[in-house]
Amino acid sequence: MEMNRWFGVAAVFGGLAGLAFGAGTVQDVSAKADTKVGVVGSGSCMIGPCLPHASAYPSPDTLYPYPNRRFAPPSGMFYGDPVVGFSQLHTQGTGGTPTYGLFLVSPAQGEVYTEEELASPLRFQTTACYAFRGFLEKWGTTVDLVPTAHGAMYRFEFPETDDARLVFNVARKIGKAEALVNGSIAFDPAKGTVWGGGTYDGNWNPAPYQAYFYAVLDTAPRGVGTWIGGDRQPGRTQCRSESRTRMGGWMTFDTRAKRTVAMKIAVSFHSVEKARQWLEAELPDWDQTRLARQAKARWEDALSAIQIEGADPKRERLFYSHLFHTMVQPRDRTGDFGGWDPAMTIWDDHYTLWDTWKTLFPLMAIIRPEMVAGNVNAFTSRIRHNKACSAAFIQGREYRVGQGGDESDNIIADAYAKRIPGIDWEGAWEVLRANADRRTPEYRQLGYVPSDVKTDYCWRMKSGSGTLGFAYNDWCASQVAAGLGKKEDADRLLARSANWTNVWDASATDGPSGFTGFIRARSKSGVFGVPTKKGLAVSDPRKGYNQDFYEGTPWEYSYVIPHDIPGMIERMGGKARFTERLRYALENKLIDFGNEPSFMTPWLFNFVDRPDLTAYWADRLRAKFTDNGTPGDDDSGAMGSLYVFLTAGFFPFAGQDLYALHGPAVERMVFRLPDGKTFTVIGHGADGKNIYIRSVKLNGKPLERFFIRHADITAGGTLEFEMGDRPGE
Repeated sequence: MEMNRWFGVAAVFGGLAGLAFGAGTVQDVSAKADTKVGVVGSGSCMIGPCLPHASAYPSPDTLYPYPNRRFAPPSGMFYGDPVVGFSQLHTQGTGGTPTYGLFLVSPAQGEVYTEEELASPLRFQTTACYAFRGFLEKWGTTVDLVPTAHGAMYRFEFPETDDARLVFNVARKIGKAEALVNGSIAFDPAKGTVWGGGTYDGNWNPAPYQAYFYAVLDTAPRGVGTWIGGDRQPGRTQCRSESRTRMGGWMTFDTRAKRTVAMKIAVSFHSVEKARQWLEAELPDWDQTRLARQAKARWEDALSAIQIEGADPKRERLFYSHLFHTMVQPRDRTGDFGGWDPAMTIWDDHYTLWDTWKTLFPLMAIIRPEMVAGNVNAFTSRIRHNKACSAAFIQGREYRVGQGGDESDNIIADAYAKRIPGIDWEGAWEVLRANADRRTPEYRQLGYVPSDVKTDYCWRMKSGSGTLGFAYNDWCASQVAAGLGKKEDADRLLARSANWTNVWDASATDGPSGFTGFIRARSKSGVFGVPTKKGLAVSDPRKGYNQDFYEGTPWEYSYVIPHDIPGMIERMGGKARFTERLRYALENKLIDFGNEPSFMTPWLFNFVDRPDLTAYWADRLRAKFTDNGTPGDDDSGAMGSLYVFLTAGFFPFAGQDLYALHGPAVERMVFRLPDGKTFTVIGHGADGKNIYIRSVKLNGKPLERFFIRHADITAGGTLEFEMGDRPGE
C-alpha cells in the first residue's frame, strides 16, 4: 500500500510538468500560471503554492543574513540563495519589514539546528500554483508540497540513512531568529504529532499576535528532542519559553527501509486545538494525489474567470501568473481568531488598502464579487468588534497607517456604485460614518491636514497626500450616504470633498517647464511648505517625496483627484494646457509607474479627448512588466491586477462605476461572470504592436467617448475594438 499510495503522488508530480506547463487548453488555465514570476524578477512574491485567498501560504525561505543581502526578503526568498526550510505563512508581494515566515520545517540529516547549518541549494523541479516539488541538494531530499486553506501536506523523500531529520523552528520569522515572545513546542512520539506556537511580534504590523500549529507524521519517529537557547536535549518531548529566545525541536527517522516521510500541518491564529480542527477537516487522509487534484481544480475554477485567446505563450504565461497573484491576498480567516463572534466575517492581511483599492478590488468586483462583499462585511465586523477599520489589518490586528486616508471608504463606495450583492449596507455605513468622524481634527476644522501638526494616524500621514486621501474618502462616503437616503450626511461630506482645493498652490512653479499650480503641503497658519529647523521649506514640485506626500511628489499627486477631474483640468489651464502638461510629466519621467499613486494617471488623457495618448502610455506601462517581474513590489496583487486591466483594454476609476478605455493587448478576452453571463472583449488586430483604438463598439453600437460603465460589463455582451498602429480619425 505504501508504494502504491506514493506511486500515485509521484505520477501526479512527475507529470506535473505536463499538467502545469504543457500545451494548455481553455480548461487548463492553471497550467499557464508560473509562480516564478515575481520571484526570479522583482515583485517580492512566493514560489510556493496556495489556494485562493487561503489563510496559509507554505513556501521555501532562504538564508538570511547572507553575503550581499542587506535586508531580509519580505517574501522569505531571494531566488537562487540557499534554502533553510519551508514556513507556513507569508505575505504576498509586500515590501518593508517582513511579515510571517512562521513554523519553519526543515528536512536534514544529523545534528543541525541553526538556519546556517540547515541551508541547502534547492533545485526547483516543479512549481505550480497548486503544488511544488524541489530537491534539497545538501540533504539529497525531494520535497513535495500541496496546500490547503489552513495548512499543507508535505512528502519528504530522504536518502537511505539512519538519521534523517525534520527540524521544527518555532521561534523564528523571516529575518528574525527570536520572534516568539513566549510559547512552546511539544511532541507525542507514539502518535507522530508535534504542536506549538504562542505570542509573536516583529511583523510590519508591530502589534503582538498569537499563532499556532499542529502537525502529524505518517511515520513514527525513532527519536525526538527539543532545544531552547543553547540547551539541546535529545529525548525531551516539550519545552516552553516565557522570554524571547530561540526554540524548536526535531524528529529523527530511519529511512533505509522506507525513504518517504509524509507530514500534514495546519496553522491557526486562535489555538493549537483550532489548528488541529483545521487539519482534520482539510486533511482527512494521506492521499496527496487527490489533494493535488483538488487544489488544481480550485485554481482552474478561479483562473478560468478570464479566458484569453490569440495571445502568444509568453503573454499567456504573464497574464495568468499575474491573475494568480490577484487571488492570494487578502485572506479569509473567518472563525480563526479568538474573542470574535464566530458568525463575524473576517478578512485579514490587508497590507494595505492603500495598495489594493485602485486595481485589486475593482477586478474582484467583476470576477469575484463575493470576495468584495465578504471584505466589506468584514469592515463592518471590525468596526463593531474593534471600534476601528484601519487601512492595514494584519495577523488579526488593526494597524492605523496614514498613507492616504481611510481607503476602506473607497472600497465600500466602489462596491456600492457597482451594486455588489450580499452586503449589509447599513453596517457599511457605520464604517463610513465612523471614519468620517475620526479624520484628524485639523482636517475637519481647517479643511486640510497641516504639515506642522502631529497626527496619531502615524508618520505616513502627510499634508498633501493626506488631504487628497481624506477628500476622496469624503466624496466616496457622500455617494453611499446619498444612495441610502442620508441627505444631511451626504451634503456635508460632499462639501468637504472639495477640501483638495485647500492644498492647491496656484503660485507653485516648476522651474524647468514653467508649469504652475500644484498640490502642496500647507501649515496650520495657511502657508504652503513643510516644517524645517529654519521654518517652512518651499518645495520644489519635483521634490517633496515623503515630505509633502507619502511616496510621491507634487508632480505625481497633483493628478490624484479622481472625484473632480474637471476641476483639476480647469486649474491646470484647461484641456489643451492639461494635455501638454501631462505629456511633459510622462515624457520627462516625473510620474512613477512603479507605485500606486500614479496608477490612474495615463487614463486621464481620455478626459481631454486624447485616447491616443492614453493608449500610448498604457502600452509603455505594460512594457514595464518583464518576463519575470513587475515594475515594483506586487503589493498584494495590486500590480497583478493592473496588468490584467492593461491587457483587457479598460481601466477602473475605483470608487466609481467608470472605466476608461485604452484598447486590448490580445485578440479576445472573455470574462466569465458569476451569474453565468459573459463579457467578451474583442481586439481586431490586437497583436501587441497595434496599440491604438481606431474604433470601438459596445454590443454593436459605436461609442462616442472611450468610457464604459460597470453595468455594461455585468449585463454581459461584447466590447469590440478595431486596433491599429496609428490613432483613429
